[in-house]
Amino acid sequence: MPKLEEMSKQGNSSEQIVNLLYNTGYRLTGSHKETQALLTGVFNALNGNININIALKNLCLLYINKTTSSPGKGLTQDKSSPPVKDNSTNKIQEALLTLAPTERLVLVLRELLGLNYFQIAEMTGMENTAVSRLLHTGRWALRKQLAPPPGQNRLPEYFIVK
Repeated sequence: MPKLEEMSKQGNSSEQIVNLLYNTGYRLTGSHKETQALLTGVFNALNGNININIALKNLCLLYINKTTSSPGKGLTQDKSSPPVKDNSTNKIQEALLTLAPTERLVLVLRELLGLNYFQIAEMTGMENTAVSRLLHTGRWALRKQLAPPPGQNRLPEYFIVK
């Protein structure tokens, strides 16, 4: 997925914007159905004027509102999705979905879209200190889930130089 800065420098088509928003929404929700609902809200708010920054900000705010407005009824992974192969991308997505919604949001904006702390604060309406704290706790939680158990090497034995 291209970083937001790269897209902004290039002339971006409506298709690129939709793909970026869809990929971002899917990383946040883990559900195609929930992503479609988010994007419907985003595009309804845009009134036909597609601007990547405004669209992404709308996506962030809608996501925050949906996940915080009804505790216990936040966005959940779509159980009707077909089973997927067990690979590192799927493991990362599963780990992302275990994070608190705001941690997940700031991690996706920082690590996938390449936004800096100030841009994330602007997109989400959070304070810079909150963004920093959420990134730290989210990264730590992901590292805990995805790192191999102590004593287990990350690489197969034949890759390790002795």
